Amino acid sequence: MVSSSESPGAPGPVEPLDGLVVVADPKDPVAVEVRDFVRESGHRAAVLDVFDAAQAFTVTVDGPAAVVEPAVPLMLRLPAPPLRRVSFDAEFQLTECLAHLWAVAALTPAPVINRPAPGGPGTRVSPSAVLTDLRAGLPGDAVEVFSALPPAPAPPARDEGTQWWVQDYSTWTTRPWPEPPAGPGPYRARWSDPDPLLENVVVLGDRAWPCSAVELDGLRLAEHSTDMVARLGLDLASVVWRISPDLTEARPVVVEPFPDIEQLRAVWLGLGPRLLEVLFP
Repeated sequence: MVSSSESPGAPGPVEPLDGLVVVADPKDPVAVEVRDFVRESGHRAAVLDVFDAAQAFTVTVDGPAAVVEPAVPLMLRLPAPPLRRVSFDAEFQLTECLAHLWAVAALTPAPVINRPAPGGPGTRVSPSAVLTDLRAGLPGDAVEVFSALPPAPAPPARDEGTQWWVQDYSTWTTRPWPEPPAGPGPYRARWSDPDPLLENVVVLGDRAWPCSAVELDGLRLAEHSTDMVARLGLDLASVVWRISPDLTEARPVVVEPFPDIEQLRAVWLGLGPRLLEVLFP
């Protein structure tokens, strides 16, 4: 069995849309939460998978102008393609639908959360944390190793930590060296602390909300997080920071372009109203 994000299900009627459309797997908890919140706020909202959403919109080109119909607010939480090909036909249809949605989201005059860049519907967030740092305007001087086998520790850069962590990319599990993570690989490894102190910051546009109540104003995490997210071409994202034991320094660990439901619920009192302002100006 494959999810609706990977292969089209039985075709259903596409109803006219006149409210927010969240393009996501219909079982995505964030998509469901946002849809219900928007409805409770007095607006219409629907969650459509990639295939149904592609059928719901048209792009008409008339000379130099492109018209997207319907012009309704969008929130994109496009699922990653399957790790293994389901079939050539399914892959072709998924690619065609993603290409159409890319045009819709890029050209519509309506508000779009995570509007795609001209280069495509993906984000500038890379599986490599170092490359993501460079794209976000940071030095990117950390040690990071990719390998088909669990890699042994490499010499650390300055102030990187004392524990070598290995992540399996097929299962996303991470374990401290020399304990191997579950899964067949490939693997990514980098240095961190044995028991790192982490802070998560949720960003929406030019606003940011730390998830914990720890006093870290001196580190300016909200400001740095909004700057990173903007450089990466995102609107709604989260940045996880590793804080030094003395609370005087912070290093970004990961930028999550599609925050999970627990991250968003931790800051919902501020995020929810701001989300409505962005989607329904």
